[in-house]
Amino acid sequence: MTTPTELPPPSYGGGGCALASLTRWSCCALASLTRSSLLSWYCGASVVFAAATAASFFWPAARAGLGATVLLAVVLACAVGAGRAILGRMGLPGLEEAEKIVAGATLGLGALALAVFALAALRLLSSASVAAVLGGLWLAGYPELRAAAAAAAWPEDWRRRPLAAGGVLAVLGALFWLCWVPPHQYDSLVYHLALPRAYLHAGGFTVSGQTVFAHFPQNGEMLFTLALALGSDLLAQMLMFGATALSAAWIWTAPRELPAGTRVIACLLLVTHTAVMLLSSTTYVEPLAMLWTTAAALSFWRWLSAADDPSGAPGRGRLALSAVFTGLALGTKYTAGGLAGVLGLMLLARCAAAPRLRRRWADLALFAGLAAAVFLPWLAKNAWTIGNPVFPFLYEVFPSTRSGWPAEGARRYFQVLTEYGFGGPWWLALAKLPAQLLGNSLRFGGGMDVLGDMGWELCFWCLPPAAWFARRSRPARWLLVFCALYLAVWFCTGVVLRFLTVLAPLLCLAAAGGLHGLWTHGGPRARRALLGAAGLLTATHVLVFLFAHSVFGSAAVLWGAEDRETFLSKRLEYYPCAAWTRDHSAGNDKILVVGEQRSYYAGQPCVATTVNAPNPFLAWADEAADPAAYARRLAAEGFSHVLLVPREARRLAPQLDVSERAYANWAGLVPGHAEAVFQGPACSVYRLKP
Repeated sequence: MTTPTELPPPSYGGGGCALASLTRWSCCALASLTRSSLLSWYCGASVVFAAATAASFFWPAARAGLGATVLLAVVLACAVGAGRAILGRMGLPGLEEAEKIVAGATLGLGALALAVFALAALRLLSSASVAAVLGGLWLAGYPELRAAAAAAAWPEDWRRRPLAAGGVLAVLGALFWLCWVPPHQYDSLVYHLALPRAYLHAGGFTVSGQTVFAHFPQNGEMLFTLALALGSDLLAQMLMFGATALSAAWIWTAPRELPAGTRVIACLLLVTHTAVMLLSSTTYVEPLAMLWTTAAALSFWRWLSAADDPSGAPGRGRLALSAVFTGLALGTKYTAGGLAGVLGLMLLARCAAAPRLRRRWADLALFAGLAAAVFLPWLAKNAWTIGNPVFPFLYEVFPSTRSGWPAEGARRYFQVLTEYGFGGPWWLALAKLPAQLLGNSLRFGGGMDVLGDMGWELCFWCLPPAAWFARRSRPARWLLVFCALYLAVWFCTGVVLRFLTVLAPLLCLAAAGGLHGLWTHGGPRARRALLGAAGLLTATHVLVFLFAHSVFGSAAVLWGAEDRETFLSKRLEYYPCAAWTRDHSAGNDKILVVGEQRSYYAGQPCVATTVNAPNPFLAWADEAADPAAYARRLAAEGFSHVLLVPREARRLAPQLDVSERAYANWAGLVPGHAEAVFQGPACSVYRLKP
C-alpha cells in the first residue's frame, strides 16, 4: 500500500496542470491515510472485542481480584516512592537500584503501617483519611518513584537462568492468584481482620469485648485496616503476598558475597516452602514479620561486613536500617523479640571483644534506641489502654492485669501455646528435635497452626552440608550462626513451627549454600541423585500445598464455579446469618455473636464469643434472676440482635465454663424475650424484644 511519504511529489509547472497534479496527489494521500486509519482502528477494535468477550465470561469471578490488584499497585507504588525517599535521608552509599527498590518498598510498608496507627490513635481513621495518607506519600515519593521506574531492569543473572527464574515467577503468580479467594482462615476472621473492621467502625482504636488479641502489636493489622478502608479484604491478602515476594527479592539482592547460584536456589526453596506458600495468600501476619526479619538480618550483615573491613568507611546507615526493620518486626509480632535479642547479642559480643572502643558501644546504643523507638507506639498504646505495655507478658507484674479478665485471658493464651510443649526433659526434647522436625513436623502446631508445619524437610536436611561448605565463606558462617541462635530462642520460648516461618528465607539461603556446594563438588551421578531428591521433595511440598487448597475449595471460586457468597456459606456456618445482619441491621445495631469466634463478616459492631478470656454475656446470664432480667441486661449493654451458631457453640462449650443458671437464663430468652428474624442452614438471628 502506498503511503503519503511514498507518493511522488506534485509538479508545479504550468498553471492548470499544476493545480490538477496537486489535486490528484492530495486525493491519493487522503485515501492512503483513510485506509491506514481504518486498519489501525479495526486492530484496536479487535483488542476491545476480545477483552469484552473474555470479560463476559470471567468478569464476575475476576472483578474483585482485578480491583484489588489495581489497589495493590497503587499502595506498593506509594510504599516504594516514600521508602526510597526515607532511604535517601539515611546515608546509605553504594546502594544499587534493585536494592533501593526492594529496601524502599520494605521501609515504605512500615511507614504506611505507622501512618495508619497514627490515624487510629488520633481517632481520625476513615477511608478519606487513609486515601489522604496515600496521596501524601505519593506526592512525597513521586520523584523517587520515577527514578525507580526508569532504572528497573530484569536481573542479568536471571536472564542466564531462565528456567529457575521462570519457576520462581510461576509459583509467585499462582500464589498471587490464590489471594483472590475470600478470607476464610480461622485467626483471620477472629482478629486479624475483625479488629481492623472494628477500628474502622469506631474511627480509631477500640476494644470490642474482652480479647487478648486487641493488645498484641498490630503493624500487620494496620495494613489490613488500610486495605479495608479502601474497600477490599483481598488487598489485605495481597499485601502479605507482596511481603513474601519482597522476602525473595531480599534474598536475591542483599547478600552479594554469596554465589548467584546459591541465591537463585534459595529463592526457589522459599517460594516452594509449603508453609510460606500457604501463609502468603492469607491475612496471617507471618509473611510481614518474615519480610522485616529478613531485611533486618541482611542489612545488619551488610553493615557488619563493612564495619569489620579496615579499608572501608563503614558508617551507620545500614545499622540504623536494620534497627528500624527490627522495630517494625517487633511491632508486628512479639516473637520478633528473638530477632532483636540475637542481633543485640552480636553487638554486645563486639563490645566485649573490644570494650575500650567507644564506637562499638555507640553502635549498640544506636541499634537498641532506634528499634525501641519504632516499637514504642505499641508499647504506649498498651500502657494507655490496659496498663501493661507488654501485655499479655508480665501480666502478674502490673496491677491492672494481675486480676480480672486480663489475667484470665493471658493465662488461657499461654496455656494454648504450651500444649505443643516438650512433654519431658528439655535435653531429651533437644535430642529428639532433628528427627521430629524432619519426620513429624505436624506435632509442632494443630488447628490452623498446621499451616506453618509443612515444607521444612529440605531446609533442615541441607543444613549439615551447608555448615561444611561454609568453612571458607564468612557470610555463610555468619548466616548459620544467626539461624542457630534464632533456633535456640525458638526452642526455649515455644515450639510452634508457624512462629518459625519468619526465619524461612534465611534458612532457605543457608540450605541453598549446602545444595550449591553439593552440586558444585559432586560428580555426574551425585548430581543426578541430588537433583532427583531435591526435585521429589519440592514436588511433595507443592502437592501438599495444592491438597490443602483442594480441601479449602479454592479452585471453585477462582474459576467462577462459585461466587463469594456461596463459597463463604459453605466454609463458614455462621456466614448466611452474618450476611443477613450486614444487609438488614440499622447503623446503631449491635450484635452478640454466640457460639462463634470468627466475627469479621458480621459487618455491624459486634461482640463475639471467645475461649481466650471470660465472656461477659455468660457472666450476665449467671447474675440475672430470670430470663427477663437477662434480656434487660443485654439491651442495657446496647445489644439489639443475637446471632447463634449451635454446632460451633457445642464445640466451644467445654472451654466456656457455662453454669446451669446461666444456661437456663440463656435458653429462656426464646420466645418470650427474643424472636427469630432469620434462619440459616446452621445459624439463627434473633431480635431482642423491647
